Amino acid sequence: MLADIQERMIYRAQIFLRDEVGNYVPSSTDVDYPKKLSSCDELIKNDSIFSSQSALWYPPLEKALQCLSSLYRCIESTTFSGLAQEAVSLCADNIILASKAVSRISGVVDGQLFLIKHLLILREQIAPFDAECTIEVKELDFSHIRGHMRRIFAGELSLFTLSHDNAFFVLASEGRPQVLESTVNSKKELEKKLKIGCEAFIMTVTKSTVEPMLRFITKVTAFEISEGDGKTLSTSAFGSEKRVAEIIRSVNSSLETSFIDTINSLKMYVRAKETQALLLKPIFSNIVEAHVQFFNILLQEYSREVLKGYGMLDVDELNTLFQRI
Repeated sequence: MLADIQERMIYRAQIFLRDEVGNYVPSSTDVDYPKKLSSCDELIKNDSIFSSQSALWYPPLEKALQCLSSLYRCIESTTFSGLAQEAVSLCADNIILASKAVSRISGVVDGQLFLIKHLLILREQIAPFDAECTIEVKELDFSHIRGHMRRIFAGELSLFTLSHDNAFFVLASEGRPQVLESTVNSKKELEKKLKIGCEAFIMTVTKSTVEPMLRFITKVTAFEISEGDGKTLSTSAFGSEKRVAEIIRSVNSSLETSFIDTINSLKMYVRAKETQALLLKPIFSNIVEAHVQFFNILLQEYSREVLKGYGMLDVDELNTLFQRI
């Protein structure tokens, strides 16, 4: 009787995970970020209350974790590991789809932060479960048959010969599908997806902040290849004093407005100071590197005093700005 109950429970859990996690279609309220975070900010003041934390979670994440919590002590560890693998995989994939909806509604940065926030929660919440979250996958591989078919169509194998080169004999003896065994670890896949999401966020913020400088550096590279020593950078359209001043003003404006807004959004989505620092450090480094490259290129044509007059920030000034953030 116990075995029958467990079997039925596992079956119902799989149906639940498929319908409520994998195939969940988010409503407009589910992806209404960052408004949802702002309106529910009072609920997360007490982090010890589970309901306060989960009130801001994307529904499939909450349902997947509740399902795993209910099953953890009720079924064998090997069976739970398989269910956990399925739950984590379905949940992560649905979060990725929801992040795209958030991007369409609120912008790319909010979509990326939504993804990072919920994948971090998923990784944190499954850590206490003593499960590998792995399954063995067996697949039939028919790829080698294509080689035999090409030989047949090329005339290398005949359908009528009585030798070992007979096409039917070759297909019967060597054309059987091969069984490929592999292990799928949803925890490792989750780490990969989280890493990709973090790298995309870092590049988005970097590009939106110093994109004018990056475009300038790219143009300079192409200019040096095409023009050689026949023309100076200051006489080109993109390297004139007016254009250089516009680039510096544009980047400084981004650092004072949109960049600060993005940092505030990061702090709203991701509360942990350590995680914030891990995301901000490479962003700061990229911004400093772009300034250094831009500054070194311009020093070939303009003096430091001229560039400072345009508002060009040096490394120390950038570090001071980042420390205030």
